[in-house]
Amino acid sequence: MAVAKNLRLGIHAEQTPLGRGQLEMPLLHIHKPGARALLMWFQENGKATAENWPEIEKYLNQGYDIISFDFRGLGETRMPYTAVSPDDPLLGRLDFDHAYVNSLSGVLANYVYNSLLTGRPYFLQMIEDAEIARRFAAEKLHANVVVVSAAGEAYTLASAIAETLPGMSLRSEPNRKALKWSEIVEQRRETWPIQYLLPSGAYIH
Repeated sequence: MAVAKNLRLGIHAEQTPLGRGQLEMPLLHIHKPGARALLMWFQENGKATAENWPEIEKYLNQGYDIISFDFRGLGETRMPYTAVSPDDPLLGRLDFDHAYVNSLSGVLANYVYNSLLTGRPYFLQMIEDAEIARRFAAEKLHANVVVVSAAGEAYTLASAIAETLPGMSLRSEPNRKALKWSEIVEQRRETWPIQYLLPSGAYIH
């Protein structure tokens, strides 16, 4: 039988709209008895929920234990604000979840743009959160995270984490690929996952 533990860890951070000095990272540890390989999994909005259980159970049956967590500013750590924009009159008609991550005028968009201006891109902060979660697993759960995967467009972040953190590998998933900003530009998409924005990310080579 699988067991899920809901944990919270504090992470030190600069003073930001998300907190002063220390941020909390909600983290789930889903495991079965016995020593097993540990897989890191998340989705666009953060940690796994009940709706993701079919995919989580698949990994458990393949011999993985799982950690899943909310990146700063997502999931349980979302900033308690709403945005109103004259540039995007439809924003006020969206539900909170969709308005929050709206790439044109949402609350998360404002944080992402400010993070670029301060030289600490949010995308890199998310990779840092993954490193913190991995270190927490090693020190407190006595398990080493060796594989990372994600649902939907979050697979882009999973790919970057695997490329950045030593000893981490990206689990190959059918019908999933990392996002290419050049493709978004060529497709002239007006909305896109704002949390994955990087300086010069849309440059077409």
